[in-house]
Amino acid sequence: MKKHILFSSGSLRMGGLERVLVEYLNKIDKDKYKITLFILSDFGEQDVFKKDIPEYIDVRFLKPEKLVTKTAYLKHNKKNLFNKMIYNLYMSLERHTLKKNFVKNLKEIEKVDVLIDFDSGLTKLSKETKDLKKIAWTHNSLPNLLKKEKKIKKRGIRLDNYDKIVTICKEMKEETENIYPYLKEKIEYIYNPFDFERIRREAQSTEELTSDEKKLLDDDYILSVSRIDKTQKDYPTLIKAYKLLKEKGIKQKLYIVGDGDFREELGSIIKRENLENEVKLLGQKKNPYIWMKNSDLFVHSSRYEGLPTVLIEAMILGKIVVSSACPTGPREILENGKSGLLFEIGNENEFAEKIFLALNDENKRKELEENMEKRVREFTADKSLEKLELVIRELGDQNNG
Repeated sequence: MKKHILFSSGSLRMGGLERVLVEYLNKIDKDKYKITLFILSDFGEQDVFKKDIPEYIDVRFLKPEKLVTKTAYLKHNKKNLFNKMIYNLYMSLERHTLKKNFVKNLKEIEKVDVLIDFDSGLTKLSKETKDLKKIAWTHNSLPNLLKKEKKIKKRGIRLDNYDKIVTICKEMKEETENIYPYLKEKIEYIYNPFDFERIRREAQSTEELTSDEKKLLDDDYILSVSRIDKTQKDYPTLIKAYKLLKEKGIKQKLYIVGDGDFREELGSIIKRENLENEVKLLGQKKNPYIWMKNSDLFVHSSRYEGLPTVLIEAMILGKIVVSSACPTGPREILENGKSGLLFEIGNENEFAEKIFLALNDENKRKELEENMEKRVREFTADKSLEKLELVIRELGDQNNG
């Protein structure tokens, strides 16, 4: 008899976490497992990955699009006390709706063997999930994500309600064990799965491209792909490093694929530095791989991460990576500089030096390319699924015990 696995996650919008979720849902053995998917928030047309969910998976949205859209609007328009009050009321309504619809849908579906809380979005619903065997997935460095000691402590209390806690790299596992030593026996790490064939196939596809974008592909360029936010991704350091490189005479342009709250401000920084003709903000792309494949180099400037999937995707496509040595992920992926180059967080001078080295030192490029070709084999989907199934079986053995 098939085990029934309930996956839960926040949305199906564009993002690294969502892309990994879809990878799991497409690769997990449907002959062994019946899969149900709860998505906490319905973002309508923004849920670009919805069409990539296999048809045999029962997908249920717990918060309706109208409510989610209204709350998001209020969040960005808290200009006075009245608007803040209305926003807080809608947040309370969202919490109530989530709890009510989670309980309702859980009763409607077949008995669940294991709940996989893929973005740890259900940590506040411990009472409603107390009778389920469950796994919490952690995708980011917790100290950097939560920052305040009180929040970190509260997260540990909530994680203790889970039977297993999955981190997405060894470094994050060790970090989590150090923060919560009492959870050590529950913590596992599983690398994100990657479909090498799909990534390489999509890297050949020009279907999404406009005629102007096809022309951009012919230029020599350095590429960055991520959400454009104010803090985590640290684009100001990338722009400063790129300006230093232009002063050194490099010919490559800088393309940035992604979108986010910081995009307008980033555009102002680019304009202020007189780099409008050199730095291109390309916006969100469903297929970033065509841009990776045609780039000269892949760069990443984050202050903190989980396991940045874009680094591995770039390596699968044979691209040398220059990344910040942020917690967690890049050091582990790039083997402390053996399979890619690392620079100190926020250090634009070192960042520029490493980019210049990667672009101009042929011997170094050859060495990095040989090492990263071996390294990426550790991130195949088969290995990740094998570890996930082992964790599921362990929980099943606990049930039987």
